[in-house]
Amino acid sequence: MSIRRHFRIRSLQFLYAQHLSKMDSNKVEENMLQSIETLHDLYIYLLYLILKIRENALEKNLHNKNKTDFIHKFVYNSVIQILSKNKYLIEEYRSTKNSRKILWNQQDEYIFILLQEMQKSNFCKKDFVKSYPSSFEEEKRFIIKYYKNFVIPNKQLIEYIEDLYYINGEENLYIAHTMVCKTLQFINHSTPQNFKLYNVYKNDENKKFIIDLYRNTIFHKEEFNNLINNISSNWDIKRIAIIDLIILQMAICEFLYFPNIPPKATMNEYIEITKIFCMEKSKTFVNGILDQIFRFLYKKNKIFKIGKGLM
Repeated sequence: MSIRRHFRIRSLQFLYAQHLSKMDSNKVEENMLQSIETLHDLYIYLLYLILKIRENALEKNLHNKNKTDFIHKFVYNSVIQILSKNKYLIEEYRSTKNSRKILWNQQDEYIFILLQEMQKSNFCKKDFVKSYPSSFEEEKRFIIKYYKNFVIPNKQLIEYIEDLYYINGEENLYIAHTMVCKTLQFINHSTPQNFKLYNVYKNDENKKFIIDLYRNTIFHKEEFNNLINNISSNWDIKRIAIIDLIILQMAICEFLYFPNIPPKATMNEYIEITKIFCMEKSKTFVNGILDQIFRFLYKKNKIFKIGKGLM
């Protein structure tokens, strides 16, 4: 799932919540942004977890002199060594651990479990015991494969994190894992130690996108509803499911107020979102209405897109 789709879904969820609760839209927006900040926290914690595993292996002297041993290859991995000297990661972790929920230095049981699995796994013996020395790219593949095969599927870790971050926990966890893997993939032998981390929340463009999408959808809701009502001549707007209606409103919002996003991309994204949240027939309905609305707005010269359109 792309970060932008994640943001669209998050905006949809809070727009739906605001509709049902009638809560002040500013308060709902505040809650929405707070939930996105949780995603950044998870990313930092999971990235730092790699360093904590290495730190524990060193403290317990689990690495031996056999340079092809799995834990030795992990402890002295070049990618992890670059990561361990990144001041942004250290500072972010220190700033968040005092105010957030996961503190790895108090949760050694999870780190110990991951180390145990690393030691006894037949998978690592079969796939990772190679001749020494390894190239930087081999070391990168090693650590990414380790992360994907040991950290991501660990059931105890999943349960622990989801208990703490129960609101959209699974969704946030998936995105955070993706961000960790992208960070590891980004590092190469010439990457400076203090490279900037992937920061979805503090990225001005990403933050502006979700705020503008949320606010414009609410502010122009009546305008969008009138347009939907006029186009869907066979449908009374009151008969449209609320979740379908909000999806239509958000897509129209992107047509009119996000000139950098091609209409085709907008339509594809919201069709995919209907598959997650709506009934089977909604996909056809939403697709049909959006296609008609786009063509109507295009003919009226109300859409000015930088990217390629549908026509």
